[in-house]
Amino acid sequence: MAADFWAGYLSGAAGILVGNPLDLLKTRIQAGPPPPSVDTISPTRPLTPFERLGALAKGSAAPIAGYGALNALLFMSYNRSMALLDQDPANPSSLTKTLVAGAVAGLATFVVSAPTELIKCRAQVSRSGQSSLEIARRIWGDAGVRGLYWGGGVTSVRDSVGYGF
Repeated sequence: MAADFWAGYLSGAAGILVGNPLDLLKTRIQAGPPPPSVDTISPTRPLTPFERLGALAKGSAAPIAGYGALNALLFMSYNRSMALLDQDPANPSSLTKTLVAGAVAGLATFVVSAPTELIKCRAQVSRSGQSSLEIARRIWGDAGVRGLYWGGGVTSVRDSVGYGF
């Protein structure tokens, strides 16, 4: 079980280090351009999202911590589910059992993925320069634990179906 945990944790953290700049670019494009008066270097020249090297890491603190834990939970849940289904995770012979184990594992990741995704997305579109920790504190202060799971139902369905397949 420790090998599942560490393999999952390290793969999740590595995936974020590589993928976060691309995810940030995607999120900024999808969020649309900033208002003309926000994030300006001078009154006539707006600051683009990537003029500072540090901007590429914006919103990465929550995912690095969260996705390592998410992948660890995913690997452990999948392997335990396969064992309960009397299936060897290293040699699956039934696609149905693999789908069920993946879906169960995806559902288990909801605990980590819902708050991590929420904080990451809010940090990426934030024009105030708030860190992931500041955003998490604000959400917690405004709505408590429940606030961290805003949109979590959709996230759990997405993860369960996605990891199942």
